[in-house]
Amino acid sequence: MKNRVEYLLFQFILLIVRIIPAKAIPVIGRRFGMALFYLGVRRKVVQKNLKIAFGSELTDETEKQLSKQIYRNSGTVLFEILLMKYISPENLGTHIQLEGLDILHEAIAEGKGVVIAGNHFGNWELISAAISTQGSPIYMYAGKQRNNLFDRVLNEIRQRFGTVTISKSKTATIEMMKVLKSKKVLGMAGDLNVPHNTLFVDFFGVPAAVGRGLVSFVLSRKTPLIFIWCIRTGPLQHKGFLSRIPYRLTGDKAVDLVTISQTLVHALEEKIREYPDQYFWFNKRWKTRPEHEKGPDIY
Repeated sequence: MKNRVEYLLFQFILLIVRIIPAKAIPVIGRRFGMALFYLGVRRKVVQKNLKIAFGSELTDETEKQLSKQIYRNSGTVLFEILLMKYISPENLGTHIQLEGLDILHEAIAEGKGVVIAGNHFGNWELISAAISTQGSPIYMYAGKQRNNLFDRVLNEIRQRFGTVTISKSKTATIEMMKVLKSKKVLGMAGDLNVPHNTLFVDFFGVPAAVGRGLVSFVLSRKTPLIFIWCIRTGPLQHKGFLSRIPYRLTGDKAVDLVTISQTLVHALEEKIREYPDQYFWFNKRWKTRPEHEKGPDIY
């Protein structure tokens, strides 16, 4: 029943996005986000995450207001992503400006392939599409969405803008390595909680689990590493940034893995502190705990 309700709701949202004027999307998105807020959808998770990240920096009132901003932004991002189904690749640039494409071109020219570290900050699908359209196609590793309809639509949107999706599978690692060997661009988002094969780094002063995959690919070929993020500048207007992450290898893979992972997480934390309402706080980011902290689920 739950899957059926989700399916019908998603079909309804797709219909709305298709028939209403694009300029109405931000208004509808904000209202949809506020509806989720008042319905309590993942609200306890958002509140817990904000408490872990900011602690006493937020009063009850400021936490509530920030939560509302987060829901408004997330609702808008959802509708913007679906709107991309009806935006032509040629017109995508009217919605997002990119800064740092020269960094990507210089990295590609080194001939080692490039790893792009994505994240769920701002409109992450929009910046990926813009890079694929204006810079170079991204071969993106993406987990499968629980809702099959949403997963199919999302992949269709990505493909419209030249992004190639590598789905989670037994052969995914081989496919990703082939991308780098072919001197192309591999994109991965490594900012959500992972339950296994993890290492822990500092995120807002609290240990958080990160996967080993993204940095492992960097180490395997010593590829350039580029961190991307996107901020909202107005209704249906965004600015995307590409920044190269420098690193020095010690020869100790375990040490380098932690050091580079920590650098990426700190870079993301810096952006979140600057624009806290534009991060995806709905993931149970600190759910996986180090062995010595095993106990009740913090969520």
